[in-house]
Amino acid sequence: MLLRLERVLDDAQVAQVRDVLTAAQFVEGTVSGKGTLKQNLQAERNTPEFDRAIRTVVTALMARTEFKTFALPKQITLEFNRYDPGMFYKTHMDAALMGGVRGQPMRADLSFTLFLSDPASYGGGEFVLNSPYGDMRVKEPAGSAVVYPSNMLHRVEPVENGSRLAAIGWIQSMLRDEAQRGFVREIEALRDQVVDAFPDSEMQERFDRLHSNLLRYWAEV
Repeated sequence: MLLRLERVLDDAQVAQVRDVLTAAQFVEGTVSGKGTLKQNLQAERNTPEFDRAIRTVVTALMARTEFKTFALPKQITLEFNRYDPGMFYKTHMDAALMGGVRGQPMRADLSFTLFLSDPASYGGGEFVLNSPYGDMRVKEPAGSAVVYPSNMLHRVEPVENGSRLAAIGWIQSMLRDEAQRGFVREIEALRDQVVDAFPDSEMQERFDRLHSNLLRYWAEV
């Protein structure tokens, strides 16, 4: 299942992060993948400003209720990348384990791309997800994001002109199983509908108890 989030970062936050990346040193993306598979650039994590840019993205994501409900995040890690003309990332699946906080391995249950470039500022560079229903082509406004299962095949089409900046990240969920996350989301949605329709109903407490007990039974914290 795919989650699209509009305006995770507002215009000022996008500009702030882009300013950091303008001053950042970028290295060849082959430090984390084969040159035959991808050609892109990754920003070096070597300044306090870079850490603040990461915190800006993570804080903005965690402020979105739909993100927290969808992902139930336990840990998030991310990096920034850039695609200049001719650069691409062929079809691939993200690694199962990523370097998390302080370099400790974390399981990648979900991945995300947060777009930092105006889509009109670069040609090509579409993010393409291989879904059971065919390719899903994504090219979102700056500040918006897409979240998807880490085991989903995806690619970045070659950039034809301009530069494509993005934050890419990985999430270890408290519920590793996608079906379990779906059940919990459905229970939350039903609870909200019941509360809206019957504000004084005892059903809210019953939904809350079911929700809490499922998390207690399934969650890894």
